Amino acid sequence: GIGGLEQITSVFRYMKSILDTDDDAKLRRQVMANSKSLKLEALCLVRIMLSCKKHRPADIKQALLPILLPEICQCVNEDWYKVIAEALRVIMEIPSLLVAGSATKEEMDNVANSLYTAIEPKLSEHDLDQEIKECALSASASLLAILHSSLSMDQTNRFFTLLLERLKNETTRIAAIKTLSIIAKAAQTNSDLDLSPIMNETLSQLSILLRQQSRAVRQGALECIDTMALCLGHESSVSMDDGLFDSVLKDLSDIVVDTDLHLCHVALSASNSILKARPSTGSLVKCHILPAILTLSKSPLLQDAALASLLRLLEQIVLSDAVSFDELRGLLAGLISEGGNKAGKQVISNIAECIATIAVVTPPSERESFIENTISAITGSLGNTKQLNLLVAGDLGRKVNLSAIPGVANSLQMIFLQCLDSDNEDTKHAAALALGRASVASMGTFLPGILSSLESSKGKKQYLLLSSLREFIHCCRETGGIALSSNIPLILPHLEKNCRNEEEGVRTMVAECLGSLACIEPKTILPVLEKLAKDDAEDKRLVHWTVGNAIKFAIGGHISSNDLSPFMPTFLLLLQEDDLAVKNVALLMVYSAVHHSPQLVAGLMKDQIIPQIYDLAQLNLERKVDLGPFKHTVDDALPLRKAALSVFATCLEKCPSSLDISSFMPVMAKALADVEDIQLQAHQVIISMCSRHPIPVVAAADSFVEPLDKTVNKKKGTKTGTELERVYEWIKSGLRVMIA
Repeated sequence: GIGGLEQITSVFRYMKSILDTDDDAKLRRQVMANSKSLKLEALCLVRIMLSCKKHRPADIKQALLPILLPEICQCVNEDWYKVIAEALRVIMEIPSLLVAGSATKEEMDNVANSLYTAIEPKLSEHDLDQEIKECALSASASLLAILHSSLSMDQTNRFFTLLLERLKNETTRIAAIKTLSIIAKAAQTNSDLDLSPIMNETLSQLSILLRQQSRAVRQGALECIDTMALCLGHESSVSMDDGLFDSVLKDLSDIVVDTDLHLCHVALSASNSILKARPSTGSLVKCHILPAILTLSKSPLLQDAALASLLRLLEQIVLSDAVSFDELRGLLAGLISEGGNKAGKQVISNIAECIATIAVVTPPSERESFIENTISAITGSLGNTKQLNLLVAGDLGRKVNLSAIPGVANSLQMIFLQCLDSDNEDTKHAAALALGRASVASMGTFLPGILSSLESSKGKKQYLLLSSLREFIHCCRETGGIALSSNIPLILPHLEKNCRNEEEGVRTMVAECLGSLACIEPKTILPVLEKLAKDDAEDKRLVHWTVGNAIKFAIGGHISSNDLSPFMPTFLLLLQEDDLAVKNVALLMVYSAVHHSPQLVAGLMKDQIIPQIYDLAQLNLERKVDLGPFKHTVDDALPLRKAALSVFATCLEKCPSSLDISSFMPVMAKALADVEDIQLQAHQVIISMCSRHPIPVVAAADSFVEPLDKTVNKKKGTKTGTELERVYEWIKSGLRVMIA
């Protein structure tokens, strides 16, 4: 920063001499090459000082108010639009500074009136530059949101009137929407900021904007409706126009579609906010929003934020008695019956989560009856309906302790385990997921059952039980993983045992489990993985393969770099293994580390990683396979070369200082003459290097000429269709390198 109060005061006095408009100051400004640019730079400096966190707010406030505030407010009357806009940006920073600087009530009142006098004329004028209009709106948002208690009722209402005018103006509507959103967010935590004078007209206008073609306008309007709906208060606090909510919810329902999931998510959130603030709108939600929700629930695209918003809205619908639990459950379950066997796994999973979510918020007696009916439905149904009921029971078990209901947990565990032996593959996978999810809230009942069954099973069932365990660990991670910590000693021996399993699918499941556990309890799991990485038994290649994958999953799961760093030198020794599969996994582990946490490997690049990358990027292990009538050439090192180039390309982006780029140029020259996949990869790397590291590329350009010449003059032969298109893409890729 600039320093303490004395230094800040000195700077502000100098800024005052530049910004001051009195006669004496004019002479000084002429001496200082009186320019508009100088005044603009002065305002920029003041704004940066106000927003900078390296000064004490009290010092900035103490120096600003007596010395510079009048000049800043006067600058909004300048001729040059850039100076006016910058002055408004400075004004925007002042309210938050007063709060941070613990200003007195008198200081806040005086400053608020000064700022209002400066902002209001610019907010009301129409014939102004667009930048000034937007800055005036931002400044008014800051003033109203923070210093509203220091403004009179007339001043506040004047601002509200002007904001509505700007909202109706095509050129300023987006900025006005952002301003209203900021004010509404402040009103949620400040009861003295009353938006009732403009609530009806604002919501009506925002509803109209939802019909616009512009996505930015619709998104802003949706977010503003969502924020303002939470300011509605109880039914008698704000009188709403007849038909307003009907119009708003009808417009919202048109956006609840899977063609734009982000807008869909915000529309669902806005509907939820309206229903939460005004439960009396339940019948309108049922009429307009519910049909759109049911259609959306059948979409295989529904996921992430849109799904989460849908679940919250369904929960609120039941809590508000807009639709009864039984009716809503029947409508959701009926979607599977309508789809017949066409409903995919994602759709069944989403609908199951919807049903489980609304079941959680029903009264306990009604919920227990529903669980009993679900258990009966699992045993008496087939196909998609059986999968749905399995997943409903599992999702319900994530949120409700099923072991607290006599007999339910044991019955469900038996059913889940029996379904793992079903002839239907989809039913098996649904049962495995349900078993893992149900274990979350009833850990003491379900987890021992999973582990004991895992001990005695093999083959496909072992894989399914491990997928249950993976799902259980994943769900526990979402809730923080605290409850899982005490059970890790029970889980770990089973995972260690299956590190040596011959089935790659089983080992992958084990690696995912170990990776997730490492994110939850790194101090327990990482020493175990380090020990396994040093395993020297006959089947060590299987164990090392699993360890490499586990670390890769842990890094992808954002394990703490501080926890993992001490163990990385040991894990990087996997690059030196003889087994090609282990080498490949180790390369993918390094790729994940460089991509997610470059600091993990930056210090180890020179000694442990780069030499191996150079060697593996040139490794060639071709062999002839006799297929009877003809022979086929197989290159076992091809995946290693691909992975090595991927690591190099990521290092160029994330940690270029750790590379000796010049020494890698011969490797790139060989890659340009390699098989098609490697060539295309090398082309992308070189194009990237041309803009970031041109000097090594220029130095090695001669070695690139021959392979690139062969590529761009590739003979097409008798190829047609897709094969011909691939050749053309290959040639175009080579030409792009030459152009770069």
